[in-house]
Amino acid sequence: MGSQHHILKETTDSLVELLTQTFKESGYKRVNMIVEAPKPDAIEGKLPAVCLYLYQIAPDWEGVARGAYLGDSVRRYRAPSGKIVEVVQHPPAWVRLEYLVSCWAQTPEDEQLLLGLAIKVFAARSVLKGHDLKGDSFPADYDVPIGLDGKIDEGTSARFWGSLNQPIRPALSVWTIVPVLSDVETPFRRVEERVIGYEGIGESFEKETGPEGTIDVPPDGTFVKRLK
Repeated sequence: MGSQHHILKETTDSLVELLTQTFKESGYKRVNMIVEAPKPDAIEGKLPAVCLYLYQIAPDWEGVARGAYLGDSVRRYRAPSGKIVEVVQHPPAWVRLEYLVSCWAQTPEDEQLLLGLAIKVFAARSVLKGHDLKGDSFPADYDVPIGLDGKIDEGTSARFWGSLNQPIRPALSVWTIVPVLSDVETPFRRVEERVIGYEGIGESFEKETGPEGTIDVPPDGTFVKRLK
């Protein structure tokens, strides 16, 4: 799991491969793919080019609803003693990745043709899955969603292109959501039986029986373990 943080890079790789294959199938023999900010020195000498720039990352608070794709968070291990130990993996960090897609060519007409084809690709694909995903950082059976963002307001667009010393250019905003899995795990003990009763007048207790024995749960919150 140590390399699962590669998921951001491998999401970008997957989108690059999707665009590259689409351009080839549409008759473009050579389109340079650029994954950095579309500065003049990054584009120079590489026309025609399509820039897929990851310009924003943010938490996705609706990602919890996507957790069903990740399966059970309880994992089983065999301890050195030979016992089977169960642990609960902490929830993943769901992040929304936003990309800016811009196209570069010798003429504005050619740029618009490339951009139109990019729009067609992302409008036709709602998810990436299976062999479309490059790398091994994606959870099993998780489909990576793809969506088109709304209009980028003129002020934001002007500030972005101005920071790159470029005139305002037409660009497409594309988003996706991926989970960054946690390496933090906590022990998990299944309760097999719970009994609530009384020992003496007014003294209540609870008993929880699990794989390792019986635990008394008195009212003061302390725990006393009794082995079977």
